[in-house]
Order: sequence, then structure tokens, then C-alpha cells
Amino acid sequence: MTRASPDTADVLPRTGAAELLARMLQAPADAPALLCVSSRLAQHLFETHARAAQAQGLLAWETPQILTLDAFLQTAAEAVRLDLRQQGRALPQLLRPQQRRLLWRLTIDETRQEQPLLRAAEAAQLAAEAWDLVHEYELPLPLPATTPDVERFNHWAQQYRRRCQALGRIDAQGWRVALLRAIAEGQVPVPRRVVLAGFHEPTPLLRRLVTALQAAGGTVEELEPGGCEPRPRLLQAADAEQELRAAAAWAAARLREQPQQRIGVIVPDLGSRRAAVQRLFDEQLCPQADAVDAHSLARPYNLTLGEPLSATALPQVALRLLRWLHEPLPYADATALLCSPAWGGGEDERLHRAAIDARLRQEGHVEVSLEALRHYARSDALRNRCDALMALRQPQRRATAGEWVDVIGAVLQAAGWPGARALDSEEFQAHQAWGACLAEMGRLEPFLGRVPWSAAVAQLREIAEQTLFQPQSPASSVQVMGALEAEGLEFDALWITGFDDEHWPAAVRPHPFIPYALQRERGLPHACAAQELDYARRLTARWLAAAPEVLLSWPRQEQDRPLSPSPLLAPWLEGAEALPVQALPQSWLAQQDTPLEALLDAQAPPLPLDGRVQGGVRLLGDQALCPFRGFATHRLGARRLEVPRPGISAADRGNLVHRILETLWRELRDQQGLLALQPAQLEQRVGEAVDAALTRLLREAPQRLRPAMRTLEDLRLRRLLAAWLEQEKLRLPFRVIELEGRAPEQQEGGNGEVEFEGLRLRLRRDRVDELDGGGLVVLDYKTGARRKLPWTDERPEEPQLLIYALTGSAVLGVAYGRVYAGDTGFEGIAAAGEIAPGIAAWDQVRQTADATGWEALLGRWRGQLHTVAGEVREGWAAVLPKHPRQTCRDCDLHALCRVRESVAEVAEDEA
Repeated sequence: MTRASPDTADVLPRTGAAELLARMLQAPADAPALLCVSSRLAQHLFETHARAAQAQGLLAWETPQILTLDAFLQTAAEAVRLDLRQQGRALPQLLRPQQRRLLWRLTIDETRQEQPLLRAAEAAQLAAEAWDLVHEYELPLPLPATTPDVERFNHWAQQYRRRCQALGRIDAQGWRVALLRAIAEGQVPVPRRVVLAGFHEPTPLLRRLVTALQAAGGTVEELEPGGCEPRPRLLQAADAEQELRAAAAWAAARLREQPQQRIGVIVPDLGSRRAAVQRLFDEQLCPQADAVDAHSLARPYNLTLGEPLSATALPQVALRLLRWLHEPLPYADATALLCSPAWGGGEDERLHRAAIDARLRQEGHVEVSLEALRHYARSDALRNRCDALMALRQPQRRATAGEWVDVIGAVLQAAGWPGARALDSEEFQAHQAWGACLAEMGRLEPFLGRVPWSAAVAQLREIAEQTLFQPQSPASSVQVMGALEAEGLEFDALWITGFDDEHWPAAVRPHPFIPYALQRERGLPHACAAQELDYARRLTARWLAAAPEVLLSWPRQEQDRPLSPSPLLAPWLEGAEALPVQALPQSWLAQQDTPLEALLDAQAPPLPLDGRVQGGVRLLGDQALCPFRGFATHRLGARRLEVPRPGISAADRGNLVHRILETLWRELRDQQGLLALQPAQLEQRVGEAVDAALTRLLREAPQRLRPAMRTLEDLRLRRLLAAWLEQEKLRLPFRVIELEGRAPEQQEGGNGEVEFEGLRLRLRRDRVDELDGGGLVVLDYKTGARRKLPWTDERPEEPQLLIYALTGSAVLGVAYGRVYAGDTGFEGIAAAGEIAPGIAAWDQVRQTADATGWEALLGRWRGQLHTVAGEVREGWAAVLPKHPRQTCRDCDLHALCRVRESVAEVAEDEA
């Protein structure tokens, strides 16, 4: 307690750390209790005490009383309970933190009908915080109703107090009042001498405890903080990421030079940036964390502020399994669950589930149920597991929290959670923490009553979200902390980030449920700018004195917004340095002087002699776009996982058009058959074909075609096909001789294979028409946006029509049939004009007019495709996108080809 306050007339006497440790070792029975502001400081003092004992040659020593304020009060409370129990008396039971949160939420839920709230859970959290502040700062209840929010809190507080009384429970604030009174009256055995460590910002609770201890005849002192002369080094970073990376690199370098040093890095907003901080410190101090098989590594640094238990692997899987029992999961959650090793019967089952996940995605399941997994399962073990889980469903049951805890255990056991493999240390600790959450849920039974399964799972999820998980780790020389965790600690070197004017001093955050004027009057935290500035000055001064070497840094910008240094840095700004623009991981820098061997990796093995490769004619198109894309897609089989979306996909729409037109032309056979139909008859034929195609899609993929969507799609298709058939009527007379690769009278087959330039390719022409005057026209239906026409492209990206022309006989024209709303018609090229509107003669097209004839044009196309086919045969797989920006934007292979590192246009486009 370094600041005098209205409650304490004098600053507490101080004692030096060396003197205190000597006394604790010489006379442990009379040693004072050491109360620490944080568990981190307590651990540090424990270690310091142990080193001092070892320095004196001791092999064993008394465990010192070094504990946090909460632990001290808990110890005193247990003593009171034991004394009252021996006297045959009892106090009301103390509300546990989870019980208290639930009680506040139930209190607020009662009033939601009268006072609607958008976020009741957040309101409950704020109300609990306001209740604590009111009691800690001894504010009068009800508070002056200066705003509707304050008035609402007054009502909630009254209802909350009544609920506590009705349940016979006492709130933590009421318990502390009674406990401090008992300490002051000498009814609680407490140490005769107490030393406070790290309490530089004393709270009203601490002041009242000091008063109570002194009233009981005890003495209270303060541990003398260490001090170094402030000589900070100021560093300016380009942005927050570079700032953190530089801090991590600095810590790694210091650790290599002097492993025994105490190195600290303070990130004031660590709570909101924990993931980024861990990623960058792993990059510099623990690069092996990036390995594919890396798991629960022992990191050479300690990161404070654990993450919610619900965000860790095992509890996350458990919560998903419990939710999955009664409702489908969104596909992203389902993927994470199906691919997780934390449940089921081992690696073989996990791989089987992953394959099912890929199929479910491909088929467009935006939600995945247990029934879907059961349907696609091909192993008896997985089907039996699904059956066992579904047998535990109790959709109509309402039960107590304790009863649901038993069911939850049975469900997780049936699911094989937490998996067949042995748990590592971190997973074991998470498993233990999950068990504690279940125990907490069981204690909510008197408050929850009988609830359905969904409410029980939601409550368990809330408990897991409120439980911070910080796995125990070995002692480390590097400590990465938030602002409060560093209180009282001393270091050999310290780096403090985030010293920009927007974040330090911190912004004012008055509590919305307490009158602002009252907050400022009583000095509540974060109530006014002057108070925040004063606090920031004091904390900065303590940081500067915490180590002989202190570095202060700030970023120049945040996204597109420029930042300035904090005004608290004004005395030292003249000596500020700029960090180098490039701050690479240490593992990369270490390799800069290593001789590098250049290896050309663009050459893959040639094709087998039979020339067979998957992918059909699309292979040549992908090779033309980028040789690596052709190789990776068609020879390695690299495919991205599909991303399911509500409704039918573009591929579905294309397939529907193909099926409908195939059905119609198998019946009509030629243009004369089309022209012979009356409008009503044609409409009926189209309607029947549309209905048949939609019925088939509904049977194949009911998850994509909902009833409302079917109605809309039926209307769209009827209009679209009617417009297309009008275009067919305008053509020269024709007869259909091939549909989807087979004759109109054939019902099976259609996937022919041809040899083209040494490749064995599967061909399936959408349609081939024979003209009355002889000769064939090959049609390829297109239901999407326009792309570059292959006969105008020297390296054709869409070579299907060209290959159809080159592998057929008597082909006099090729054309796209654009069946697209607002863009319906033909687009093609032919030996002569007037075949159909939109199909031009070759000598009327600018890019082909220089050919000497139709046969010469076919020879040109063969030459172009010969080059591309030769690359495929020889295994040419260079990362050479044809149009870097567009080609790479439409590709999903970036993780394989790493084009961003080699092609500047792509990197710029991504940026």
C-alpha cells in the first residue's frame, strides 16, 4: 500500500526482501505471512525463498506462508466455518461463483418481459460487476436513479437480494463483511504479522482488511519494492505485429545469451491478443510448434492469462458431442468434430469419419446430424457408436442438474471421449478441469430446477466458457504478461509493448449501471480520464523501475489509422529508434549465411506409356492455365474441400439444364419435332422434363433442394428453357445424333475414350447435331458467365470444343449453347455462316480470319493443343500462371505451389 488513503492515515511501514527472507529462514515459527497481489508474484517469492534456503546449505525447510489475498481470506473463512460448526452454529451457505452467475441471470430473465434486453447474459455479467463495486466502495443502495440503466439495476439488485434470502445463501460480498468483522473482533486466528507484496494500488477491501488486522492486535507491513534508475530505450514499430515479433526475437536472443536471466514482456491488452502473441512467440522461441505433428509442446516461455476451457480441444469436442446428440451441427463444427481424434475408436475410425466429412461437404450438407453419419458409415463399429448415442436421446425429459450430469457422462462414454490415444500433460489437465466443470454444474441443482437437455448443455457450456484454463508448465526464464500480472515482479530485462496514445493511458470505461458522478466522487476504477492518466503514470514508473534494462515500444499504425507515441513517453522521445522494417523469425535468420543449393522442381515424372490420366479434357485446360495446376489437380488428385452453402449450387443448376435438355431431345429427336409442337404442348413437355429433373435432384440431395426452393427453381427453369428453345427454332434444320456422349435411343454408356496427342482422354459431348445438308455441329451447354472463347486464345483455357472438333469426323462447326438468364443463345464458329444466330463463319472472326481455310484452322488448333499435351506427357509442372491475378484468384492450390512467394502480382493482389 504505497498510497495514503482516507481509510489509512499513514503509509504502512516497509521491510526489505532480504531481511524478510532471512527472518523467515531463521525463525520460521515466528515468520510473518506474506500476502501477494498475484499468484505469479507468490510463485516468484516461493522460488526466491527456496534459492535462499539452498544458498544457506539447507536440505529441508518449513514451507513459508506465502499466499494471495483470496487464498488468505479463504483460509480465514474455513477457520470461521470450523469454529461455528464446533459450536453447533452455522452461517448461510456461500454462493459459489457459478451459482452466483446463474442467480443473476435468472434475476434478469424474470424482468425481460417488462424490460426487453438484447443481450441478457452480458447484462447479468455487468449487474454482478456493479453489485461488487457497490459493496466494495460502500455505495448506498438503491443508487440515485440518474439513468434508466441505473434504475433497472436497482430493481435487479433488490430481486437478487430476495433470491439469496429465499435460498438461504449469502453472497461473497456479504460473507467478506462478516469475515472482516470477525477478524477485527479476534474471532478468527490470523497471523500476528502480515507483509503485503505488490499491492501498489490498494482496493477498499485491502484497506478494510488492514484495518481489521490492526484492530485484532496484528501488525501490517509492506514489502519494500526494488528499484532501478529509469533509463528506458524507446522503439517504434511499423505495426503491432512487427512490434510483437521484435519483442519475441529480443527475448529469444536474451535467453540464448544468458539462460538464467529473468526476462519479461508486458502486453497490456494480452487478453484480446493472446492467440497472436502465442503465434509470434512460438515463431521466435519455439519454431517446432509449426510442425504438423506438434502437440502440447513444453514452450520455453510462460504466457499468462489462460484461455476459456471451452476453447481447448477436449472440452470443445465434448460440448459438440453433447449438442450433436439432439440437433444437427453446422458443417464447420461438424468437420472439426468428425476429424478430431478426441473421440471414437482410434485412427482408422477418424480417417473414416474424415472421408465421410468430405462426402457430406461435396453433397452440400450445411448441417450434419448423427443420422447422416450413421447413413454414410461403412464400418460396424462406427454404426454401433451412432446407435448407442441415439439410444441415449431423451428429447422430452426434464431433469435436475445432477441427473443430467450422469447422462452427460454416459453420452461421452458412448462416444468414446476423450479418444483412444493416451493423453499428454496438457490434455490430462484439461480433462481434469472438465470434470470440475461437471461438478460445478451438479451444484447448480437447487437453482436450476428441472430443465430440458438443451438448457443443461447450454449451462455447461457457459460454465466452461467462464472457466479459464492455464495448464501448469515448467519454470521459464521468459514471462509474457498482461499489465496487472507484472505487479511486484522484478526482471533483469523488460520489454513493454503498446505505448501508443490510443492505448496508454487506457480509455475511460465508467460502469453503465452506476451513476457517473458517484463513480468519480468515490474513485471507482476507470471512471474519469484524470484518474486513468494518474494510474498510467504510476504504473509506468513502477515498470521503469522493475529492471535495469527496459524497452518501451509502440506501433506507428493500426490497420490504416496512424498512431502516435503515448504522452507519457515525452521525456525520452528524442532517443527513440525505429525497428527494422523486416523482422524475420530467428530460425530463418540463422540460415541466411548457409550456402543454398538451387533445385529446379518444375519437372515431374513423365506420364506412363499408356497416356492415361484422370480428368478428361479438363486436364488440358488446367495445364494451359498453369502447368502446376494441371499436374497437382489431375495427377496428384489435389482437391479443396467443398464449402456447403444453403440451396442448390451452380453445378446443380448446370446439371439440371443438361438433364432437362437431354430428356427433351431424346423425345423430339430433331428440329422438326420441336416445330411441330403447339405452344401449350411444348410448355407441357418442358414442365414434365423440369419436374423429372427436380425430382431426381430431390432424391439425390434433399439437403440442397427445399420445398420453397423447388418452387422457385421450377419457375426459373421453365422460363429459361422456353427462351432457349426459341433460339433452337431459328437454326437451319438439324437432327440430334448424340446426347451426353451416346445416341438418343441409347440409355446407357456415354463416356467414350479417345487418343489425342499421346493422351488417353475421356470425352462426353453434350450434344452433336447433323445438318440437313451434311456435316456435324458440336454443342457444349454453358449455364455460367462468359469466358474467353477457345478459338480466340493461343493457349486455350477451355479446350473442350476444339478437342471435340479434332477428334470427330465431318465437324463443320462448334458452339456454346448459352442457357443463362438474360444471355441465351449460340456462340460459335463454323466452316460457313448461317448455321444458327451467333455461330459465325471462321473468316468473319478477327482472330481466325488469317487462316487459309477450315481445315487449316483445325490444324492450328491441333498445334496449339499439341504443345499443351506435350507438357502433360513430359510432366512439366512449373508454377507459371497464365494470368497471375485472375488465374490464381480462381485457384485453391496456393498452399501447395506457394505462388505468393514467387509471383509478385499475386502477392500484391493478396495484399
